[in-house]
Amino acid sequence: MSNNKLDQKMKQRDPDLANAEAAMKRAAIKAREIAKKTGTAIVILDNNVIREEHPETT
Repeated sequence: MSNNKLDQKMKQRDPDLANAEAAMKRAAIKAREIAKKTGTAIVILDNNVIREEHPETT
């Protein structure tokens, strides 16, 4: 495969993954909302350390 064809292929985005980051952020927000309503913690991996985030309950 020539360099030009390889460059074009690398520039193309997989349509299934194009909005994945935004979807993950929306899911995280929704998970925190549910955790707050139910009084449960969310488990997070942060810098290779597993921790629990306890939402404030109102």
